Amino acid sequence: MATKFDSATTLKALISHHVAMINRFEAHSFEEFALLFLKIDNIKNINSLEIKKSIQIIFRDSDIIFEHEGNYIILLPKTNWNGAIELIQGLQNFLNQEFLDSVITYPDDGKNADELINSLSKMVEKYYKIKLNF
Repeated sequence: MATKFDSATTLKALISHHVAMINRFEAHSFEEFALLFLKIDNIKNINSLEIKKSIQIIFRDSDIIFEHEGNYIILLPKTNWNGAIELIQGLQNFLNQEFLDSVITYPDDGKNADELINSLSKMVEKYYKIKLNF
């Protein structure tokens, strides 16, 4: 159960730290990770507290959840694109709701925090017209 809701301002620092740990320890088993953007401001019949509790239930202790203007960005260590999609499908099934989501992965979409955040920002702005300010 994921328990941490942090502000998005710490996201870049944690991504940088995660990449540095992978590089320092040559931790190939941890090399891939994903960032998942959940656009939930259009969900009906469920309040934000229920959504937070559900996200905490579905996601894992190792996942870090950031709130950004009523939506969420989730750092998923040791998770590839397919794994991220499985988690979002689990949340959608649990809440019986469809979400808009975007997934980027390390190292495919960026080799450092700046590149990853830039990739995520471009995707979110393109599809949802939301500017991510970090």
